[in-house]
Amino acid sequence: MLLDKSRRHLHRYRQIARILAKHGWGWMVGRLGLAEHLGKIPDMQEKVGAPAHVREILEELGPTFVKLGQILSTRPDIVPEPYITELAKLQDTAPTVPFSQIREVIESEFKVPLEDLYLEFDIDPLAAASLAQAHRAKMLDGTSVIVKVQRPNIRDVVETDLEIMYKRAQFVEQHWERARTYGVLDVVDEFAITIREELDYTREARNTDRLRDVVSGERHIHVPHVYWHLTTGKVLTLQAIEGVKITDIIAHPIAGVDPKELSKRFAASFLEQVFVDGYFHADPHPGNVLVTHDGEIALLDCGQVGHLDPENRVGAVRMLMAFEQQDARILADEVLNLGIAQEEVDVRRFTVDLGKVLRSYYNTPARAVNMGQLLGRVLNVSASYKIRLPANFAVLGKVFTDVEGICRQLDPDFNFTEVARGYVGKAVRSELHSEATITELFRAIVAARDFLFSLPEQLDRLMRKAVEGTLRVEFKHQGLEEVSRTFQSAANRISIALIVAGTIVGSSLVVTAGKGPVSLFGLPTLGVLGYIVALFFGVWLILSIMRSGRHK
Repeated sequence: MLLDKSRRHLHRYRQIARILAKHGWGWMVGRLGLAEHLGKIPDMQEKVGAPAHVREILEELGPTFVKLGQILSTRPDIVPEPYITELAKLQDTAPTVPFSQIREVIESEFKVPLEDLYLEFDIDPLAAASLAQAHRAKMLDGTSVIVKVQRPNIRDVVETDLEIMYKRAQFVEQHWERARTYGVLDVVDEFAITIREELDYTREARNTDRLRDVVSGERHIHVPHVYWHLTTGKVLTLQAIEGVKITDIIAHPIAGVDPKELSKRFAASFLEQVFVDGYFHADPHPGNVLVTHDGEIALLDCGQVGHLDPENRVGAVRMLMAFEQQDARILADEVLNLGIAQEEVDVRRFTVDLGKVLRSYYNTPARAVNMGQLLGRVLNVSASYKIRLPANFAVLGKVFTDVEGICRQLDPDFNFTEVARGYVGKAVRSELHSEATITELFRAIVAARDFLFSLPEQLDRLMRKAVEGTLRVEFKHQGLEEVSRTFQSAANRISIALIVAGTIVGSSLVVTAGKGPVSLFGLPTLGVLGYIVALFFGVWLILSIMRSGRHK
């Protein structure tokens, strides 16, 4: 079994190396530590159009890497803008799987023939993606459904690729400082969690149920029902929803549906999900959003969802308020509060740089401000100071960009800022009246009570130690080691300078007296030796001072 895995890995390594070399990225083979195992790799010169080649490389490497590219396209904090643009073009499509294999997967999951599960099952796929294939079907009671079936053996393929990614990420972090700065291993770890969750259709089904609960209070927003008796880890059966893709509503209008009103409802739904509920659909591209003939907005494919915990949700609201008020200081404080700084941050400079981002929107009409792009620029500035915000903020930037793009197609004058402004107050009121806030307030009251009750006892202990003379106060000086070394070095030089001066004076007295054995030039030997010693130490002292000046 171990030997079989090693062979799979070696075969996959060779595939990766050949594809990298084909696109002019053979130099990366050495960076990944694969060259010594794979022999000579042809075409080691990097080609032009690197972002396009990266996208093509990921497409050729298969489903795992396509998914990785799609996730990286939401991370402007670690991926440059040209690559973000190119990775966003990655299409999650794949050749269709023969129906016989689809039948085999379904029957293996339920242990009964397909005909005992579905009244009808369309053998022609509705769509084929890298991890799954979707078919139209009817349940035994005649209800129309969509059945999502996982590709055969795809989990083995993904696990092999993940093992390789982990090993290569560990290697590059050990040998490449930039990889450690960007946290390559953390990115792989985050990706592994995401794709394993996506391969578990029971999790997607739970996401769908929860998102349907979140939007249940909103009018005209619909999420499909899950039929749990026909759902497993590899098979997902959902309510079939008929409608028009939201961006096609202009070309194929529906009676009674106003595109401008539709854009406001769509944006409002996502603002409610993000700022009030903290649970949102994370992949709202046009293919995942339909408009039904009743004018309802249907959100499909809930495999990717975002979650903001109470702290991050409050942080997102405060960041929105900072955008609205053009307040760089509040924005900087919130980024530093939410993020993890990998080194000391110059807060003043960081605030100034964020202010430059905000100022670029000062004279821009509100309807022209792209909130997703604005958040992306904030993430970029934060990354330049090695501040890593929670990954969901990068996802949030992509969601806002997608939502705003759809709304602008429906209404060219759509003003996302105006719609978002109304949700600041609502989010604040929701947070103040939430059960979590009441719980935190209760904890704070209990902590304050305990502190007040224990304060007399603590003061008594402190005073007793002061009276008994056992009270100790310790101070630790930070950063004085260099000052101490500087003083020590200066003292040594002064001592040597005094010795040199004394030697010169002593030698001069001996020479003036003219006593003792005579050496060259008719001068006393002892005096000449003194001059030589003084010259040696004097030259050493001068060179030492010059070297220390260059090292500053």
